Amino acid sequence: MDRPRVAVIVRYGLNPNAWEERHRRGEVADRTPYGYHLAESAFDLEWSTDRIEGATARWWRMTVKRVLGFDFIHVWRNRDAIARADAVWTHTEREHLAVALLKLLRPHRYRAASIAQSVWLWDLWPELSGIRTRFFRHLLRRHAVEIVLSRINRDDAQHLAPGRTVLRVPFGTHFADAGEPGERAEPRVVVVGNDRHRDWDLMAGVARAMPGVAVDVISLSDEVRALDWAPNVTVRSLRQADLLRSLYRSATVVALPLHANRHASGCTVAIEALSAGVPVVATDAGGIDEYLDGSVHSTLVPRGDLDAFTAAIAVLTREGAREDASVPRHRGLGEADYIARLVAITHAVLAGRPVDPAVEEFQTMSSADDPEPAR
Repeated sequence: MDRPRVAVIVRYGLNPNAWEERHRRGEVADRTPYGYHLAESAFDLEWSTDRIEGATARWWRMTVKRVLGFDFIHVWRNRDAIARADAVWTHTEREHLAVALLKLLRPHRYRAASIAQSVWLWDLWPELSGIRTRFFRHLLRRHAVEIVLSRINRDDAQHLAPGRTVLRVPFGTHFADAGEPGERAEPRVVVVGNDRHRDWDLMAGVARAMPGVAVDVISLSDEVRALDWAPNVTVRSLRQADLLRSLYRSATVVALPLHANRHASGCTVAIEALSAGVPVVATDAGGIDEYLDGSVHSTLVPRGDLDAFTAAIAVLTREGAREDASVPRHRGLGEADYIARLVAITHAVLAGRPVDPAVEEFQTMSSADDPEPAR
């Protein structure tokens, strides 16, 4: 019997060949985006590719993207891979809504079961027009399963576009290297992120309130570079591989200042920090509490509370507390667990059977076809 074929549709710019070159240079930790290659033992994977664009082609793609709200031209260029597939995986709504439109336009050609992950969709939903929300609801019904990364998003999706299968699947990522306590020569707060839901004004206030603590901000955000930071703050960019190998080892605390959000903004950083044994101070927003559950020293503070955020960091830097670096592994927050969940969901959908509720639990996962635990 032929193995199922899965079309992995990622955003324009994540060409798997170019990504692999970055991996060889040590810029990124995984051989493929988001570690999807870990599913190769279960499925034949076919990745989306990027068509080289001139100015006119890019203008056309971006114009259609602005009009529709998703990158239809990129997905249209990869339509043959979707037509060949038994299932389609998409990493964000920018791709899965385009896949749904393909299926709507030509249902007899594009029959692959969509396992559609949403990231920002439900944060943006209140800002959408009535016409667009009706259009998006119609498209969402074309998917076999919608996946979200927080219980808040799951509740949103079930309430705002009912009558579908929506699963909250814990995200998993590459673990960082855990350092020894002696490697931290001075208190150092590390802040990582490019997400628009980072509260950089709050972090700037915290840094000014703690002049004796070094604050290392790692971000590509223009907003970050435009702020007037205190002298104890260093703002820079860093390769993902260096983040995982060395940055977290230098941290006393990892800070996650967050605006209100619904998609567990910061969950990747939280997992990485805990896997290095570094406690986290985070704004209690978006469902990040589920990803910090099981830690002993990490702290959640009310949104926008400068004094509470500062006090929580002060306690941890003074105590030099360390987390149990094995907690993320035991709670199933590794990339292999994340991919094993997608594999289990896809097998269930293709077989026409209910999805195992275990895929929504914060626990280690095993492939349905492989008795060995995910590593």
